[in-house]
Amino acid sequence: MHHYPFVKMRSRNFTSGERHKRAIACSNRLWSNASTVTFSFMEDLPDEVAYRVERIIRQWEPVVSLTFEQVEQGQGQIRITLNGDENWSAIGTEALDLGPEEPTLVIQTALQDPQFEATLLHEFGHALGFHHAHLHPDANIPWNMEAVYMYFKETQGWNDDEIEMNIFRINNCESTFKGEYDSLSIMHYPVPNFLTHGNFEIAFNMKLSERDKRLARQSYPAIDYRAQII
Repeated sequence: MHHYPFVKMRSRNFTSGERHKRAIACSNRLWSNASTVTFSFMEDLPDEVAYRVERIIRQWEPVVSLTFEQVEQGQGQIRITLNGDENWSAIGTEALDLGPEEPTLVIQTALQDPQFEATLLHEFGHALGFHHAHLHPDANIPWNMEAVYMYFKETQGWNDDEIEMNIFRINNCESTFKGEYDSLSIMHYPVPNFLTHGNFEIAFNMKLSERDKRLARQSYPAIDYRAQII
């Protein structure tokens, strides 16, 4: 049975160790459009590793009206560690709710893992305010509920509430921007055939899809500064 690097979704109560669950996008958690978002690392990294991480997260930059700026270790609004015991990220500006000594984006997946780049792309999507695509109301995934509960208990150690929150529950935040359902989204969970009824599955998506880019542009639209000149 394949063990996928699923990302646990949590409530926004950071002090209790629980973080906010994800739907598609919450506009009240997006960064200010046309602003500079800073990022940094929580530990010293070899130059080639830091460059690789930066190259990956900057794949989002051409499709958002944001500037990503790397700053001194531990000083970023988005603070990245590669030494996690799971993969997770604060959702957009939720990062500002965490203490300055805490990471806001955590990666467990090893650098040599073929899914490292996709995992980091996914997590940085959360850091920009984008959420899990499989929770979109138009997803209509024919889950085999019994198999899902068994699988996530055995492979992830999740309890019933965690499975419900991560896999099934659609929880709209204050201001939700859903966009179109996209089974190819980097923000979509893989859906293995053995967890569904019928011959249904969705692969582990490895790159930004065209609809990911479209949603990013809609969430952070380009600004025509010429139109603002009087």
